[in-house]
Amino acid sequence: MSQDSPRRARVSEGTPSPWINKHQNVVQDFERLFSVQNPRRPIVNFFKDLRLTVSAIQGLIEDAIRDKTTLRAIGGGWSLSHAAVTDGRLIDTLALNWAFPADSTSVTNAYAGDPSLLMYLQCGVSVREANDLLFGQPAKLALKTSGASNGQTIAGAIATGTHGSRFRFGSMQDYVVGLHIVTGPDRAIWIERASYPVFSDALVADLGAELIRDDVLFNAALVSFGSFGVIHGVLIEAEPLYLLEVSRRRMPIDEKLRRVMASLDFGGIDMPGPGKEPFHFEVVINPHDVKGGAYVTSMYDREYRDGYEPPPVSPGGLGPGDDVLGVMGKIGDRLPGLVGKLANLIVPAEYPLLNKVLGAPAEVFYSNTDFQKVMSAEIGVAMEDAPRVLDLMLAAPEAKNYAGLLAFRWVKGSKALLAFTKFDTTCTIELPAAYADNTMDYYNAVWDGMERAGIPYTLHWGQINNFTPERVGNMYGAAADQWIASRNALLDSDSRAVFTSPFLKQCGLG
Repeated sequence: MSQDSPRRARVSEGTPSPWINKHQNVVQDFERLFSVQNPRRPIVNFFKDLRLTVSAIQGLIEDAIRDKTTLRAIGGGWSLSHAAVTDGRLIDTLALNWAFPADSTSVTNAYAGDPSLLMYLQCGVSVREANDLLFGQPAKLALKTSGASNGQTIAGAIATGTHGSRFRFGSMQDYVVGLHIVTGPDRAIWIERASYPVFSDALVADLGAELIRDDVLFNAALVSFGSFGVIHGVLIEAEPLYLLEVSRRRMPIDEKLRRVMASLDFGGIDMPGPGKEPFHFEVVINPHDVKGGAYVTSMYDREYRDGYEPPPVSPGGLGPGDDVLGVMGKIGDRLPGLVGKLANLIVPAEYPLLNKVLGAPAEVFYSNTDFQKVMSAEIGVAMEDAPRVLDLMLAAPEAKNYAGLLAFRWVKGSKALLAFTKFDTTCTIELPAAYADNTMDYYNAVWDGMERAGIPYTLHWGQINNFTPERVGNMYGAAADQWIASRNALLDSDSRAVFTSPFLKQCGLG
């Protein structure tokens, strides 16, 4: 069906510059903003109808090439860095929220998984919408893991390497098994791993996409923050719906806790589920209340059942598993002398202690609200280095005026070439804080201290960072070179120019 057909995707001009993210710490001037909408229903054939939207996006790519400007798709505005944006043209994808469950007719005979757990999600589907869509299937499903909030788009969360909390599984990109990417004015591709083929050739043909099965290219494209083209859709593997039993206690920051942080061996400390390994483990420390101990959150997966009491929501609208970034948004930019008192007042109210509270993943990781102006950086280190980094963070003189928290989580290492969760077991350390000069001073002190101490680390692409070509090279080594080579092999020179950005150049990747 041609672009001139009565049924076509619609492109409209969006709001004028600048673009501001949800957390209000990123302001990006741009040339033009476009909004793309799918064809009006009824859907004749889901995958064939997606061609109409692809065609509209290809037209925007063609215009950008002609006008020698850059182009990037934007989602929920959840990133706290410039990774998601460019200074050229932007495409608002939030209206692109179709979804399609696969079945046995959708997959190749070589597919090793369960087709009933597959779901195609268009790029504008938010994490909350994905949860709702999966819950609405005849056999209720859930995401295998998600970040500690659900307002971001699933494509955006994956493209910046958002990790989950399930330390025996991995990050959000690790349940993606197919990528539908618009790479040029006359090209769209479907990428899978050669070692894990999924969709049938016939279905990919219905999409009008070129089929590529290549492990390295797939692992490069997973975390690529819009630099490989417009990610039009992702194919995920879900799992049967489960419940999470959440407990939060305060524990002394002693050698017992430090040993657990460095090993995930839970023997020797009092856990809510004796004899069972937790699904999720998190240690949050208020540097202004170290003597009071850490806030230790443990979650255990339980079989889903109806009739449970939903989990509580904090006064600020946070669920029991939500990101502590939402907590720090309540503090604001205050006088340094008030930092500790404000943190000690707000943290207990917004981050309460819990005892075996039950909820589905979408209820536990609940928040999708717009926060006040905040900042956050997130560091990845090897699990074994977690106690050492904690000591460094607490000892930094700048911690005295830091209006923020230290949040430690653990996640299995990812195969994605630029996943910041690259260590076999990565300890992710989020530093959510009020928007203030003191916050940036603290971040710089931590980064400089880790480099002086020789502690290998990475940074979350979607949060505040200190990237330079040298640092990216130190963090990723040969994987960064493979990523660049994959991008150069996939995109021609015109498309590479369109899908570059100031952020990509800052990192030495474009």
